[in-house]
Amino acid sequence: MDYIGWLAPDGTHFNCDRYGHDALSRKLIKEYCKVNVQTLGTLVCDDTLIDMGWCRIGFSTFLSHGYSIQANWNRLTDSQKSFIRDMYFEIGNKMTENTINDLKDYEIIDSFEKSKQNEIKVKKLKK
Repeated sequence: MDYIGWLAPDGTHFNCDRYGHDALSRKLIKEYCKVNVQTLGTLVCDDTLIDMGWCRIGFSTFLSHGYSIQANWNRLTDSQKSFIRDMYFEIGNKMTENTINDLKDYEIIDSFEKSKQNEIKVKKLKK
């Protein structure tokens, strides 16, 4: 699964390509916030979604390669935490170090779950 996109508070994932966040955020703001996006800049749309509890999932190709998540970490819903936890177990080694640290700091994953991730990978390899 490609995780790039926006994650709604109810856990629904809206996929986009690597450079599609801007267009998707404008569409989501228009549909879910009923705001005239013509008057809003891209950063305002992104910030508005994050303020409303959405998570922006991107892929960094700059210094630290990997998936990154921008969110108001203190306000994540259980549905979002579940989605992000499943994402971590699927591709945790492809997340940026900063994102993994956020997952640990906000107790979405813990050090014990790292060993579970390794067990899952071993099971997949045996199949």
